[in-house]
Amino acid sequence: KDNFFMMGLDYTEKSFWLFQLAFCSASATIVAGTLAERCQMFAYLAYSLMLAGFVYPIVVHSIWSPSGFLSANRSQDVLWGVGMVDFAGSNVVHVTGGVTALIATKILGPRTGRFHDVRGRALETPKEFTAHSLALQMLGVFILWFGWYGFNTGSILVITKNVNYTFVSRIAINTTLAASSGAIMTLFINTFIQERMTGEVTYNLQYAMNG
Repeated sequence: KDNFFMMGLDYTEKSFWLFQLAFCSASATIVAGTLAERCQMFAYLAYSLMLAGFVYPIVVHSIWSPSGFLSANRSQDVLWGVGMVDFAGSNVVHVTGGVTALIATKILGPRTGRFHDVRGRALETPKEFTAHSLALQMLGVFILWFGWYGFNTGSILVITKNVNYTFVSRIAINTTLAASSGAIMTLFINTFIQERMTGEVTYNLQYAMNG
């Protein structure tokens, strides 16, 4: 009965609840991006309910709770002597959402009309879809990148505890370097592959955004 509907929580626990709500929502929106325009609203609500209400709580408890069987903070019987460390949710949030999205895309299959006609017969050439706005894609990447500074640095939870404040700048720097390195490497790897295949040097901004 403790903590039911947040009863008995102090102000720090309520803020932590809100922080975890954002993580839980992020794992569900990963799947939403995969299924966009490809499933009915009822299916969207059903998977969101199951993921947020049952799947995510089990995963997050297993890794982040001191009593979780994967947790590195267990007092005894730590998995392989070290446990699993996930500072800002790369596994808890993104792997959970990514695996769910992978299963969902396998169930849905290709977009209707993209590789097959309405009768299910394979098309000789895939149908081209109208491209999305590159400017809006770039804006979305920058918004997402900016949000990481809140997620990653905020995962320190209590900045005044012990020497936690000394880690925030390092976390922000790692976030910047990781994102920019991924963008640069993906851009130039694609450029190299295209040059080997076509003999032309091209730079594709979309690959940089994916990185």
